[in-house]
Amino acid sequence: MFGRKLKKLIKSPGTFLRDLLIKRYPISYNEMSYPEDEESVLLKHDLDLCQLPANTLPIDVVFTWVNDRDPVWRDSYMHAKQHADPDFIGLYGDDSSRFANHDELRWSLLSVQRFMPWVNRIHIVTDGQCPDWLQPDDKLRIVDHRQLINPQYLPTFNSHVIEAHLHKVPDLTEHFIYFNDDVFVARPLPPEHFFRSNGIASLFASKKSFAEMQLRGVETPTLSASLRGAEMLKEDYLFEIDQPLVHTYIPLCKSMFELSWSRYSDVIDTYLCNRFRGTNDLNLASFLVPWMSYLEGFAVPVRDISYYFNLRSPAAETHYRALLNKCNTDRAPHSFCANDFHSNADSNLPYEKALHSMLNEYYNTFYE
Repeated sequence: MFGRKLKKLIKSPGTFLRDLLIKRYPISYNEMSYPEDEESVLLKHDLDLCQLPANTLPIDVVFTWVNDRDPVWRDSYMHAKQHADPDFIGLYGDDSSRFANHDELRWSLLSVQRFMPWVNRIHIVTDGQCPDWLQPDDKLRIVDHRQLINPQYLPTFNSHVIEAHLHKVPDLTEHFIYFNDDVFVARPLPPEHFFRSNGIASLFASKKSFAEMQLRGVETPTLSASLRGAEMLKEDYLFEIDQPLVHTYIPLCKSMFELSWSRYSDVIDTYLCNRFRGTNDLNLASFLVPWMSYLEGFAVPVRDISYYFNLRSPAAETHYRALLNKCNTDRAPHSFCANDFHSNADSNLPYEKALHSMLNEYYNTFYE
């Protein structure tokens, strides 16, 4: 064994060092830190197991989406920003990247239609907008903020406020899956990946730690909202939660949303007036409701291998290559998220063009 390694080191030192480092520091693209070479085994057994027995429940999908290039929306946004108290806006709460439309919805929507054909109905929640390429129908509906949110809180540019009202989408099924438009389904997925046949939701928890995030000294509105929710759940359930969810789709139950409102309405009411993300927000859809569902016995931890990366970073290209190498194979992850972190991370890279090129190739489309 030692002789072979020595021969490899002498003949090909670059290959030797590469293999040594990969063995010691395995390549991982997902938030659960699973080594890349183990993903296909985990995917196969997880997907085989979750389909027993089959799920026939109606399940909807809900997207939130905004077009920041719409002049009417921009005027409203600038007016709100000029009149907002900066002391009540959290870090990056009004950053332009929070609203940047890179036209991802085309491919995210396509990924649901292609890889989750069993979905009952798709709802796109917007601020009086509709993509010019989209033709709504009974199966694909546009839902305006005014149908969900009290007029006194509109217009709002706070995703935490919008997400707090998702359960009010008209004709929404009890079981639904929440998507941001930067989340993409990467392979065929059965309904059982999201909900068991008895209605129990999947909880896609991350390996990250809130305590470790706090030690870094940067507290975003998302982190503060999660910590606030964790304190509330700890008080009521005597259970300490230190994990966020994976940056991917989120299975939710309408009844759990309603329970959270009935139990915590006084706290929820305190941040609905925040036009932008603030330090006293709660993130119902991406933290409080999923974890409360778990504590109430209506959700169980389930693995979702999701590739998560900053689309403005040079490292995005590495993720693109990994995804395209696995496209249409049993090695493809469950999902991926091309997140726009914040505009200060901007670079001279043509990140939007690179994203569109990858998505076109991955889904074999020709959108411009």
